[in-house]
Amino acid sequence: MSGLRKLSVTTTMIFCLLLLTSCWDQRLLKDLKLVFTVGLDKGENDEILSSIAIRETKKVSIGGEPGEATVAIVKASGITLRDTRLELDRKIPGEFSPSKMRVYLIGEDLAREDLYSILDILYRDPRAPLGAKLAITKGDAFNVIDMGTIKETLLTEAVTDLLENGEENTIIANETVQSICPIMFDPASDFILPVIERIEPHDIQVSGVGLISGKVFTGDILPPTDATILLLMAGYKGKKTQMVLKVHEDEKIVRNQYMTLNINKSKPTIKIEAESPDSIKIVVHLKLSTSIAEYPKNGPLDKQKVDKLADKAAAIIEEKSKPIIATIQEANSDVLKIGEELRVHHHSTWEKLKWRETYPTIEIIPKVSVKINGTGIIN
Repeated sequence: MSGLRKLSVTTTMIFCLLLLTSCWDQRLLKDLKLVFTVGLDKGENDEILSSIAIRETKKVSIGGEPGEATVAIVKASGITLRDTRLELDRKIPGEFSPSKMRVYLIGEDLAREDLYSILDILYRDPRAPLGAKLAITKGDAFNVIDMGTIKETLLTEAVTDLLENGEENTIIANETVQSICPIMFDPASDFILPVIERIEPHDIQVSGVGLISGKVFTGDILPPTDATILLLMAGYKGKKTQMVLKVHEDEKIVRNQYMTLNINKSKPTIKIEAESPDSIKIVVHLKLSTSIAEYPKNGPLDKQKVDKLADKAAAIIEEKSKPIIATIQEANSDVLKIGEELRVHHHSTWEKLKWRETYPTIEIIPKVSVKINGTGIIN
């Protein structure tokens, strides 16, 4: 390569280096205060009260022992969620960073207001944690945040593990900031959120699921047993689903009255008869493939007895489904997404309806069929 060519290449490379801007938008971890859990409550004068649990680690001691993790609780108030963040920035050392947020807890009073207006900032900030879980708390969310740790487990891990366990056992659904957004703007469907509460002396539990109508919490909470049936009818099943059913009311020994079923597979189908806007009939058919997990009553189980138990279980679950259907209709919460089915398969009828006014009045009939495929390792 000639000297002139080398000079030309070198000059070009230097010029290109001058154009590089490097990392102009870097955000160093040492400058941030990562927040993993936040509680949102209703304050005075329509304000939002934010409470956060900040994880702190004490510096390594002189003896070389590792620092102990602690939790600091900080509160702030504001008209909007952004307003509360600005106040939090003034109260904590370092920049408030929600990018690693795992759980948003919303107090039940605040949840009765427009959820989208509360969470609006999360759908505009490119660093927002759209995968963070959402849950409603009985009472104020601050009562949970203020615990700091639960059974020697840091708050975020304890709440996250509790919610994930509920999802795996088909007690609650996995709802995130991202998953609920399109549903809030869909006039043909609604969603549910987990409900947790603080119990004494220093613990929390899943209380069931809260029904959402449009963008607001209705105040109706289904307990865990009812929530499981509703989730199965809605087409959601976790890794593990069990039902304890009272199949022998005449047995003197109480435990012999019950049978526990493993729900191995579930298949809900929705059949719609819509001759006119004034004549709509819905049949929700739930097919369950199960096995017996527990049956304390003595005696071998032949095929005839197993079939009778299956019929009995189907009748019990079907009867339990009726008040659940009545509750979601009274709450005007279309969790089963019947409106979507109607809009897709009976569009001409759908266009003539005001669904929010029609949904609570239509006839919805639950039908359940159960098949028991296994009785355990003993007959």
